[in-house]
Amino acid sequence: MAILKRRRKDAAPAVETPTENFAFAAEIPIRTGPAGEKEPLWKLQVQMVSEPQADGERLRLRAHLQTNLASALRPALEAARVGQISALPRPDSEPRALRLAERAGHAAQTVAQRALRIPLVRRLAEPLLQIDFNTWIEIQTSTASLDAGSHSLLPQAERLKTLGIHPKRAGDQPLTESWAGEAPDGFAQVSVLQIDKRHLPPRLLRLLGDQPFGLAATIVNTAQQKK
Repeated sequence: MAILKRRRKDAAPAVETPTENFAFAAEIPIRTGPAGEKEPLWKLQVQMVSEPQADGERLRLRAHLQTNLASALRPALEAARVGQISALPRPDSEPRALRLAERAGHAAQTVAQRALRIPLVRRLAEPLLQIDFNTWIEIQTSTASLDAGSHSLLPQAERLKTLGIHPKRAGDQPLTESWAGEAPDGFAQVSVLQIDKRHLPPRLLRLLGDQPFGLAATIVNTAQQKK
């Protein structure tokens, strides 16, 4: 897996607002053309930000996962089928992580080629090779005293409202809700999770003591069809 970038930053522009940031991205590239053109078959981006909030601290974690079957694997398989791509040795001067990532991409392509030689597998797989999959995850946790608890931590709350999604407040149990529907070029699903301190198991409650706690998460999955 190739690590494209990794960043950690601790900054304190003022005593009242210190923040801590961490981010990285990784991908597995795959060759899609004779001139060495590459597209990410799989890509992950993660960002984490921690900052003070009232009498506690807020942590926000964002992640984006791409699986590009249509825009990466399909053209790579087609190019290999007509002999446009040959196995070329990678220069030793390239970073080891990049060489390993490209080997992983080549292995995935080889496995897919062999599997598609089986008629039944090919019939089942061909529709999937028309689709790119994306998952966005955003999680927010806080140890601050919040009147609405985890409900006030819901990521992208205003955007959810514009989509006609109005999550309920968590009751005696953690709340999970999902919505799904067609998108202009495929399918989309939105899920939310809300957990307050009262929902935690006794062991965690003892560790937190008198400290408040809330967690809310939004997960968006899309299947985008490519022609």
